[in-house]
Amino acid sequence: MSFLYWFIHYILTFVSTSFFFWLPPLRKRLSFEAKNLSENGSRSFSETKEKADLAFEFSSEGEFQQVASLIADALTLGKKVELVFFSPSVEKAILDLASKHPTQLRYLRYPIASFGFSKSFSAWVTSPELILVRYDLFPEFLFWSARPGHTLKMVWVTFKKERSLGKTISTYKTSFLKAAKHLVYATQSDQTLGETLGLKGFAFDFRMEQIERRLKMKDEKFEIFFSSYLQLKRTLEKYPREKRLIIGNAWPVDMALIKNLPLDFFILVVPHQLEQNILNEMMQSLKDYGRSPLLMEENFPGESSAYVLNKKGVLCELYSDFGHAYVGGGFGVSVHSLLEPLVAGSEMISCGPVHHRSTEFDLARDLGSMTEVKNALDFLNWMSLPLPIGSSRDKILKVSAQYPLIRKDVLSC
Repeated sequence: MSFLYWFIHYILTFVSTSFFFWLPPLRKRLSFEAKNLSENGSRSFSETKEKADLAFEFSSEGEFQQVASLIADALTLGKKVELVFFSPSVEKAILDLASKHPTQLRYLRYPIASFGFSKSFSAWVTSPELILVRYDLFPEFLFWSARPGHTLKMVWVTFKKERSLGKTISTYKTSFLKAAKHLVYATQSDQTLGETLGLKGFAFDFRMEQIERRLKMKDEKFEIFFSSYLQLKRTLEKYPREKRLIIGNAWPVDMALIKNLPLDFFILVVPHQLEQNILNEMMQSLKDYGRSPLLMEENFPGESSAYVLNKKGVLCELYSDFGHAYVGGGFGVSVHSLLEPLVAGSEMISCGPVHHRSTEFDLARDLGSMTEVKNALDFLNWMSLPLPIGSSRDKILKVSAQYPLIRKDVLSC
């Protein structure tokens, strides 16, 4: 069966690449994968007669962040690590990490378009253990795991899509789950459903640990990269927490929600994209709503009750200063990270209705105060609610305390 799969896969890839090479998306993908042939970081450990202890496979930046703490701890323990990724969105983060650990870390852009023209994953990887993060259920991984001496582990396992759409879990996906030696579910609901299928495991979201580490470095990071924070904090202290609203990963469509928000609320808008036209549109919306917004960049622009932040990389840490956190994306493709405000300590969290792909919505609902808003009226009703007594941080810290034991189990090799 394995031979038949690879034979068919090779023929289809060869034919499609040869006949459709002129298509821009395919040429772009081939160019991306071709870097595996020229970069030292993509050389297999086997070329120097070495062997990795662990391999991680993930697709995007979000999935990388899910296991970033595990990778960092494995490197600290002196383990050799292989990283396999699919999406160009995570390339920069991987290259940065590899530059800091050139002798311990190797990486491979998964060769799906160039299969047959370059070294495959199975020929490149040397680790006997593969930790698969969520989505990329490529047949090659299943065949690889069936070989003697190979171990498959899966983390951030979820049945969110199946639950939300009322679908059964496919035989194909189940075959991966049954082949895995360890399963770490995204939420308790996923674990419960997995157990009905006879699949053992436990629920834990590793991004909680990664976010906790970022929060501990908040003051040091802001001192270097966000000099305006101290002045912003002085302004924030003039408002009680229940009057502070942060709109994180905001899109222009989100601005309509705050049209009738009373002017005694402090608002910080952190756009998902920093294109000038988007910044201008958000600033204009705030002006139309009777505010005098200021654009905050490297320097603090002065006193106001509304700011639009033109800076990346500080949103996660800023959530801790706000009682109300609205997360954008829920009126688009899918809501952005809800775990960041939850772990950071925002007492009240809300988002738009498109969250069917987000396991973090379930986790935030279970551990904190999570509200779905469908329109401006829902939003105002949510903003009018008092902050809950006692922070969800206590629950978060209790769950996070399990990390060392779970890390030991997942990284054991």
